Amino acid sequence: MPLTPHQRTVLSFIREFQSKHGYSPSLADLAIAFGVRSKNAVAKVINVLTREGHLEKDPKGRIKILERSEPEPSYIPFTLPLFGPIAAGFAAPVEEQAEETVSLDNYLVRDKAATFLLRVKGDSMINAGIFEGDLVIVERGKEPKPHDIVVGILDGEYTLKRLMKKDGQYFLKAENDAYPELHARNELEIAGVLRGVIRKI
Repeated sequence: MPLTPHQRTVLSFIREFQSKHGYSPSLADLAIAFGVRSKNAVAKVINVLTREGHLEKDPKGRIKILERSEPEPSYIPFTLPLFGPIAAGFAAPVEEQAEETVSLDNYLVRDKAATFLLRVKGDSMINAGIFEGDLVIVERGKEPKPHDIVVGILDGEYTLKRLMKKDGQYFLKAENDAYPELHARNELEIAGVLRGVIRKI
């Protein structure tokens, strides 16, 4: 059976993760990478890929890529001509000659194996220019610093907020005065750091 686009994306992510880290991603890693709360949703995709002979599991449940004889479809980066600059203040003479071409994935994604997209829900980050329906580009493994916008796991709940530090304690802050600061009752983890925002107008 041919794989669906989502199944191919999961398989590609696993291959790149294993190549970079030398071990397989866990179901939790995959759930974070693909922005789903339930590990069961990821497990279903893994089971299909295993059944179709793309993966195998060892006795401990770790997954391994099985190399197939058919070649993987070649990937051609999506590039666009870059013109500019354009004035956001007073009007300026038009620059008609493209300066260069830019690959959007290279421009926005520094580490493909560690990068994933999330769709924003809610209005808690509007003062940072992030609105409901936007796609945010998140990189795992990047060391978070105070004032970074991060995907935080606050007492087991995922949320997109700004990481802050006060009196030696880290907490999460919304970019909307209608929302309170979020302090962990038990644990605050950082699943990734914001790298960019995509909005379709």
